[in-house]
Amino acid sequence: MSSKRLSLDGGFYVPAVLAIITLVYLVSAMQIGTPMKDGNMTPSFFPITAAVIMLIALVCAIVQEIRRARSIDTEKTGEAPGSEEGEKEGKNVAGISLGAICVALLTAGYLLAFDLIGYFVSTFLYVLLLMFQFGSFSVKSLPMKLIATFIVTGAGFLLFEVFFQVRLPTLWG
Repeated sequence: MSSKRLSLDGGFYVPAVLAIITLVYLVSAMQIGTPMKDGNMTPSFFPITAAVIMLIALVCAIVQEIRRARSIDTEKTGEAPGSEEGEKEGKNVAGISLGAICVALLTAGYLLAFDLIGYFVSTFLYVLLLMFQFGSFSVKSLPMKLIATFIVTGAGFLLFEVFFQVRLPTLWG
């Protein structure tokens, strides 16, 4: 292993910062109380579960980015100067990919719209726009994306309204 530093970019730093924020959130959620009491879920169950799942996903993203950076650095040692073969695909702004910026903006918009226009409309639009962000836009794939969006939106509604008995905001009151 060489003493050369890995060239890490937003693919590492964004998940790392999110992991720190999620860790703080997890500690706060644990202060609410135990997730289970007498065989029933308590108010801390969902926040703790969500934080643990998020931390696992973020650690996986960080490890994947470190592996990617190592493989690029290894490839670059054999490349001619000025070669861009090892460069990451896509455009970056200040080391953060445009895709990550787009997802952050969509999420911020979703959070703002959630109370204003309700769960169904905001969640449906958010999930659909995320599908277009991570996939391609084609007329052939539109029906499947709409069906998947309805399923995700409906599953979220059932999870919160029916199982957790959390009232979600709606457009109609």
